Amino acid sequence: MSATNGTEAKPQIATKPGFTHKYDVKKHGLKFLSQEDADHFLEKGYVVLRGAIPEDHLKMAKETVWVRLGMDENDKNTWTKEEIHMPRHKMWHAKDFAPKVWGAMCELMGGEDRVDYKTASWGDSFICNLGNPEYDPNEVIDPRDLGPWHVDGDWFRHFLDAENQALECLVLYSDVEERAGPTYIATDGIGKVAKWLLEHPEGSEDMCDPEGSGNRVVPNIVRECKDFVTLTGKTGDVFLCHFLTPHSRSRNHIRNSRFIINPFVSFAEPQQLKRENPDDYSLIELKTLHDLDCDWIDFKPTRERYRFLPRTKAKKDALIQEEIQRLKEWEKKTGNKYESMHENGIVYWQAPIMGLSEA
Repeated sequence: MSATNGTEAKPQIATKPGFTHKYDVKKHGLKFLSQEDADHFLEKGYVVLRGAIPEDHLKMAKETVWVRLGMDENDKNTWTKEEIHMPRHKMWHAKDFAPKVWGAMCELMGGEDRVDYKTASWGDSFICNLGNPEYDPNEVIDPRDLGPWHVDGDWFRHFLDAENQALECLVLYSDVEERAGPTYIATDGIGKVAKWLLEHPEGSEDMCDPEGSGNRVVPNIVRECKDFVTLTGKTGDVFLCHFLTPHSRSRNHIRNSRFIINPFVSFAEPQQLKRENPDDYSLIELKTLHDLDCDWIDFKPTRERYRFLPRTKAKKDALIQEEIQRLKEWEKKTGNKYESMHENGIVYWQAPIMGLSEA
């Protein structure tokens, strides 16, 4: 097999074929996840925590969201954009405002000591999907034909054992029902993405083959998938998915206002897919091994691990300026005080959270 540039042979990666591990939640002393949760994660790659975010936090976090958007919640004629990735103005640590979520994340990751604590600081960076009045409410779209299938991570080089994003987290800040723009996941795509990364130990900064070509890997993988799930639920529900889960937004045909956040949490160190004691594997590592049908994989990256500025930073910075202006006008008009980390100038919060240089 040739390398990405087509000239160098790739190193052979030693594996032990055949997945035989079992996971016993009692043996591991889990308190937040049940055996059913653990089994479901190994089979499908995600768990659902219903009503995991307290109501007071949900209300507080969304207090000024329509002001920030410059739209009227009750007048859909003002909903002039279909999807908006809003910037962050406030941050809270999951351990403080959502201990059930924090506990479940730690258990999926193999214990609190394996979590990069600062990366579980989540904020009000809502992903808003308001639909489009031109959509046919009766339209049916094959999930494979949804446009933006991807795995997250536009700020690091992806590897099979990456520490940067342990879980694909999705938090509902509004009720999300079918045909109202729910996120789709392809559960049988996890193993296919893992296989591609196993075959590319040099990693990838853009998940394209070859790197920089624009030939995106994940949409091609999803064409071969069959098991699609819509992440629907009530306000306060949380989905914790394996970091290699392909996902995509869908069309909001019925134009219910849909708000979610899609934060990440990182491992403190790269994952280990070859452990002497099988009981030391995290559920995330076991899911990777399960879908590659291996008991262990002696994976070693052939390029250095690398982090870089998020590709969305410039766009988010422009939105921050717009939102701050709206919040100032709202404060002057209503007398209510707005809060933002950016009120005295844009704060580059990503640097300490993502372990990036300010430059």
